Amino acid sequence: MARRVLWVLLCLIAGGPCAFLTLEFIGVPIAALVLASLVFIGRRNNSLAETLLGFGLTYAIEVFRVAAFDLGWLAQRPDPGVIAYFGAHVAVAAAIVLSGFWILLRSRPKASEVGAK
Repeated sequence: MARRVLWVLLCLIAGGPCAFLTLEFIGVPIAALVLASLVFIGRRNNSLAETLLGFGLTYAIEVFRVAAFDLGWLAQRPDPGVIAYFGAHVAVAAAIVLSGFWILLRSRPKASEVGAK
């Protein structure tokens, strides 16, 4: 149990810096490598949902914070490239969090299975 808690804390810590690096664009390969490593280890330890949620929550918070800050600037000068750039980042952040929730909900036993045991 303690190992799983420490693992989720490590994923929470890794999400924010990876989001910052990807928003600066220079860190996209680094963040992709970190996420791929976390997914590999999470699958191996049967904690993929917790891994994605831990990493994805801090990743999404950072991406949404930066995107919301730049939303006022984009309202004054709409630039399709910048809108697509932030749209892609927001979509990736949402996909990470939603996939973690989906795996977590899918892996829970159904009420009929719990009553049958």
